[in-house]
Amino acid sequence: MLAAGCAAERTRPAARASVAIEDAPAWRNTIASEDEGRLAALPAALQGLAARLPARVRTAQGALLDPQAGLDYPALPPGAYRCRTLRLRAGGRATILRTTPADFCNVSGAPDGLAYARQTGAEPAAGYFYPDGRRYIFLGARQARAGDNSIGYQHDRKRDLVGVVERVGGFRWRIAVPGTSAGAVDIVELTPVPPEQQPRG
Repeated sequence: MLAAGCAAERTRPAARASVAIEDAPAWRNTIASEDEGRLAALPAALQGLAARLPARVRTAQGALLDPQAGLDYPALPPGAYRCRTLRLRAGGRATILRTTPADFCNVSGAPDGLAYARQTGAEPAAGYFYPDGRRYIFLGARQARAGDNSIGYQHDRKRDLVGVVERVGGFRWRIAVPGTSAGAVDIVELTPVPPEQQPRG
């Protein structure tokens, strides 16, 4: 009986440690491999460009140009937003900063995150914000006309847009997007407006 007990002890299955496996963020299943590198390079590009701006300009724009300004609770409430773009380009020893007039954008709920569309202005864009911790990842495309959202990410690589969405203040968000030239960065500032003030149509 003692020998049988020892045999049973030797053949008892070893306990297995349970390991929780987290699912990869949804955006990783969609993004093109070359765009992952563009996203990874964004913080350094923004920091380098912003550092070359005059102090008074950085002060005026505040957290929009600070690579470390991202705050907790990044979710954007669905609704209407004003969106203006700040373009940062390297020009000789300085950074060239251009600002476009504010347009209207819309944010709405979507299965994997939030849908985004720039509804007015000369540079319409649409896509999705995918949650990723303290930020969202933007995958979208330039549209053919304002208010359109028929062109999706990776339908036409020349139109594709990728970026990082962060909350940088009370009711203030930014989308940082790699610019069209090497090392350039576009910053889209989003601030909510009452829906009744959004243009109709």
